Amino acid sequence: MSKWGNIEYLDLSQNRLTGSIPELTPQFLRLNHLNLSRNLLTSSLPKAILQYPKLRVLDLGFNQFDGPFLNDLLNLATLEELHLGNNLISSDLKFSPSSESNLRVLDLSSNRLNGYFPDQIGSLAGLQVLNLAGNNLSGSLPTSLADMNSLSSLDISRNNFTGSLPNKVPSSLQSFNVSYNDLSGIVPENLRKFPTSSFYPGNSNLYFPGGPPGSNNAPAESKKKRINTIVKWVIVVSCVVALIILVLLAIFIHYIRISRRTPPEPIRSKGGVSKRAPRNSSSVVGTESGGATVVSAVDLVSSRKGSSSGIISPGEKMAAGTGYSPSKTSHLSWSPESGDSFTAEHLARLDVRSPDRLVGELHFLDDTITLTPEELSRAPAEVLGRSSHGTSYRATLDNGVFLTVKWLREGVAKQRKEFAKEAKKFTNIRHPNVVGLRGYYWGPTQHEKLILSDYISPGSLASFLYDRPGRKGPPLSWAQRLKIAVDVARGLNYLHFDRAVPHGNLKATNILLDGPDLNARVADYCLHRLMTQAGTMEQILDAGLLGYRAPELTDTKKPLLSFKSDVYAFGVILLELLSGRCAGDVIPGEEEGIGLIEWVRLKVAEGSGSSCFDSALAQEMGNPAAEKGMKEVLEIGLRCVRSLSERPGIKTIYEDLSSI
Repeated sequence: MSKWGNIEYLDLSQNRLTGSIPELTPQFLRLNHLNLSRNLLTSSLPKAILQYPKLRVLDLGFNQFDGPFLNDLLNLATLEELHLGNNLISSDLKFSPSSESNLRVLDLSSNRLNGYFPDQIGSLAGLQVLNLAGNNLSGSLPTSLADMNSLSSLDISRNNFTGSLPNKVPSSLQSFNVSYNDLSGIVPENLRKFPTSSFYPGNSNLYFPGGPPGSNNAPAESKKKRINTIVKWVIVVSCVVALIILVLLAIFIHYIRISRRTPPEPIRSKGGVSKRAPRNSSSVVGTESGGATVVSAVDLVSSRKGSSSGIISPGEKMAAGTGYSPSKTSHLSWSPESGDSFTAEHLARLDVRSPDRLVGELHFLDDTITLTPEELSRAPAEVLGRSSHGTSYRATLDNGVFLTVKWLREGVAKQRKEFAKEAKKFTNIRHPNVVGLRGYYWGPTQHEKLILSDYISPGSLASFLYDRPGRKGPPLSWAQRLKIAVDVARGLNYLHFDRAVPHGNLKATNILLDGPDLNARVADYCLHRLMTQAGTMEQILDAGLLGYRAPELTDTKKPLLSFKSDVYAFGVILLELLSGRCAGDVIPGEEEGIGLIEWVRLKVAEGSGSSCFDSALAQEMGNPAAEKGMKEVLEIGLRCVRSLSERPGIKTIYEDLSSI
């Protein structure tokens, strides 16, 4: 048994283990990571866990542990992460953490904890994530929350808390949720930056002065809805009947207008492509804002001048706030953040078929935003990029809020019922490293399918990393690159383990960097769930063309996106961060060019792995700690791009990156 003396990492998660945790022997004294989550373990938490002096991460979530909470766990000097969510722990939450505690993550959600919110929580000065959601806790919130200067995520929803919100919270707080409680009073000014979904439903006596941005005051609305049930149903039925009449009338008018319209004379361009003749002419020079091209109908008209693609009429304009609709057969891929030029000739080739205004249905996944299709139509839009699944824009709403609007290419969206069902699965995805999905628009025609999500500025990882024209700012430092890697891994870990959702299209352009600290957030994680099988295939191929596609997706006619294919794509991103090269680059070799992964493997096999590092990091390589970190990330990246059976899970990768 002596060979077990060197075990530092033990992961037996996602099995069907039953019974209780056995008494661990002294041969495991070097154990620093124990993961027994997602099993069928029962009984109380064993006190033997307290005897292991090097334990850093303990994950016992999604089991059936009952009995009291072990307060002494918080006093383990080495423990950094404690995951006990989704168990049956049912004691009062009373603990006295010591000042020597190094705990960063504490998850006690979905248990049966009673009692009050412990005021001693403020002594956990290094705590970054606190999740107490889904318990039976009550009483008021302690003022000691303001002392937790490292706290970035706080979730105490689905409890019985009363009283008012604390007047002060840590400035580091990025994710906040107190919904489904019984809090009251005015929301303090420093908490009004969070969406209304952070406070409602529940808390009917909690209100924003003047109402929260983009929505009505929730308590006021709830009072207005206290009407007689019979009258309510009469109103609903009347509205439905009126809506049906209006829809039929709109269809009738639409067909009358079409029947009266005179077909325009076609104009054939040099390339043999027919375009409609213009009803009138206009020429206004397009503008740029924030590095993104502002597209409007007049911009498209002026861009066509002198091109070989014919002339576009003002009638072929796009709907403001959503831009043009990509052609089903077009494969032009461009992003202003990638450094590639976007000429007038390219713009002229785009297939513009958007309606004058949006008349379909706009659905929101929470009450953070209140917006009509007509208001979205009027919103100015800036082109952010284009891929096989459609085109992305930044829409500026009347209240100054920015949204990312993705216009899906015709034919890639699922049927309406299935599309709506999948979209609702992303309702409560809120994480500091994941871009939130806000809603979707379902139009009357095949090419009017839009997805609305948070807008993140200043740009994507690609626009900061690659040494090409258009790169934003100076080269990324090693500390910035390592932080980005950890942030992305944390976001993927949340998607994989907390939401059981594979990303499916992970690449540098889908990693958005937010704020001066370049906090990384992953985007587009929901697309493959909302698209048809054909759309999913194209999305996989699109990622594959850029070098992020895992080998198992290439070796089968029916590729299935998985957590492990996400890990492969993340490994490619780690190699990009280290080398400063794009995954799609062809690197010159002795006989012919090779891809990024093969080039890195070749250099490592030759014993010159350090030569793969970005030349912009040359000065930092003189720092032993930085050079050691780069080599460790290189080793992690190569583990991620191994064969499927040898590839680790994202939780392991996240923990290894966090320890550097």
